[in-house]
Amino acid sequence: MKRRIRNPLFAISPLLVTAALLAACAGDPEYVKCPELTAPEAGAEAFMRIDDTGEIVNARLNGVRARCEQVGENGVSMDLSIGLKIKRLGAEKYPAGVAQINVVSLVAEGDKIVSSPPPIRYKAGFRKGQQTMYPVVEHEVTVTDGQRLIISLVPGL
Repeated sequence: MKRRIRNPLFAISPLLVTAALLAACAGDPEYVKCPELTAPEAGAEAFMRIDDTGEIVNARLNGVRARCEQVGENGVSMDLSIGLKIKRLGAEKYPAGVAQINVVSLVAEGDKIVSSPPPIRYKAGFRKGQQTMYPVVEHEVTVTDGQRLIISLVPGL
């Protein structure tokens, strides 16, 4: 005859799992359609120098992904992932070095700049022999209804 071992924890565990799932879903943010996001053609590419060696690197915007959620009555928080392609130019042996990439975001309403958060200063470290890298820069900015976000690289030469 088989004997069954009863454990009260096993009877309660499905209820605990269900309660945990419901609690996790209750606090989800309200995702909304993102405001317009643009990058001027002149700001999609920039050249800068590596700190130690002085060699030139080329940085380009390599796509932007945004996730937006409602903040207050008319605010939208934009959580951005800005993809970059950074390539060394002209170095024969590609020594190790660090280049600083500056990314500027501007909040605009119509043709007028409303605000300019501090620039993002991303430091890209090249290993010895590395020619190209594809980092992703994370950035968050809040805009209101009717505003748009402009992203641009700033040359460092």
